[in-house]
Amino acid sequence: MSENFTFRPKSSANQAKLVNQLERQFHTITQLLYTTNVPGALLDRQVLPYIADDVIFKDPWQEGGDKKLYRIGMKGFHNMFHFTFDTFQLNVKLNDDGTTGRCIVDGIMNLQQFSWIYTYPLRSIFVYEFRLLNTDNIDDPKFEIFRHEEMWSFADMIDGIPGIGWMYKNLFRRSFGYFFVALSALSCVVHDRFIQTAKKRE
Repeated sequence: MSENFTFRPKSSANQAKLVNQLERQFHTITQLLYTTNVPGALLDRQVLPYIADDVIFKDPWQEGGDKKLYRIGMKGFHNMFHFTFDTFQLNVKLNDDGTTGRCIVDGIMNLQQFSWIYTYPLRSIFVYEFRLLNTDNIDDPKFEIFRHEEMWSFADMIDGIPGIGWMYKNLFRRSFGYFFVALSALSCVVHDRFIQTAKKRE
């Protein structure tokens, strides 16, 4: 756990340099975490030092943990799945308190478990919340991640399945759209009649 301190860059140039370096480090961490042919020993050396003891991991299936459980889950993910990750956008923003910040990564996780048949793309957003430990060297800032969240939708998961995804996108979603509009129209009719009946009773 870090000591309490407040860091405020002396100039906007220093802050921009710090943010730029943090973005580079988070890009490296993300590639290591979501490229699953990375050896476990490399994860221990280059990712785990950035993970706080009180880290919380969250995705649509689960939430909780600490550093020990995070390490097990990280290595299990690499052992069980074959993923690569394509980054579309990555942005770091420092909070007003001067000690914490957030990194948001937007991209696609490519499941290559059966790559000879199909590579499954899953649009994903990762959010890392971190606290700065020191800024003695802006070229190599020290920080720890205390919250790591994966955001992806079950709709995107279904949409990416060959055949089923086409039916979901072109049949189910379109049909459900018409059903919802029809249900909305019915609710309007019922609502108007209810108001008219209430006025007649008055």
